[in-house]
Amino acid sequence: MTRSTRFPRLVPLAATGLTAVALGLSLAACSSSDSGSADPASTESSQSVTVESSADAAQAPDGAAVPEGFTLVEVPEYGISVAVPSDWETLTSANASDTELVARVAKARDMSEDEVIADLEDRPLLSIDTAAEGDFAPYLVLSRIDDDGPLPSEDKMQSLAELNAAETSELEQTTSGSGADASLFTMSASDDGVQYNFSAVSVSEGDDAYITTVVVSDSAQQAQEVSEAVLASL
Repeated sequence: MTRSTRFPRLVPLAATGLTAVALGLSLAACSSSDSGSADPASTESSQSVTVESSADAAQAPDGAAVPEGFTLVEVPEYGISVAVPSDWETLTSANASDTELVARVAKARDMSEDEVIADLEDRPLLSIDTAAEGDFAPYLVLSRIDDDGPLPSEDKMQSLAELNAAETSELEQTTSGSGADASLFTMSASDDGVQYNFSAVSVSEGDDAYITTVVVSDSAQQAQEVSEAVLASL
């Protein structure tokens, strides 16, 4: 079965410090391509390469947790681990040599394989539901933002929402599972009748840097569940 995969293209905003995470152009400038659902057998076999089980993966920080249905994946570049949905496929520098995995991820992300690999330089973790049916494959990307303060400011995030003509947006100050200062920014917007939900989980790494994990989904509930799992694991 083939499906048309659509992806929101968020307006970049250098001032937010999320330019490397929020992906290019505008929400209206969506692209589409024919993309088949991943073969269940190949998807299952790739998981042993793509992610480790939560029991075998690098341990979460003290106080952090891995919710049921999620798997802890190490990000070698940052020396951290983050929870991702166990049934998604996850690409990092550790398994980027797996050409079959890269091909599936690229197809689901509507990108070339070279683009997917190049993208790992700025966003060293990409996790995506390659078996998703319908018009959209939910995904998340992770990046470290330097020289932008301990967390993104409310003004910057609201500017991002305005540039993307968000229908709703909210910034919540919170803490991560390990007790680090954190924020959760959410916004939703529609394009061609499809509702997209954007969630940015930012966890402070000191006075001038933070880790941001961006979740994009056409389901508000899924975006919330994945974001909460990410926050709990860091």
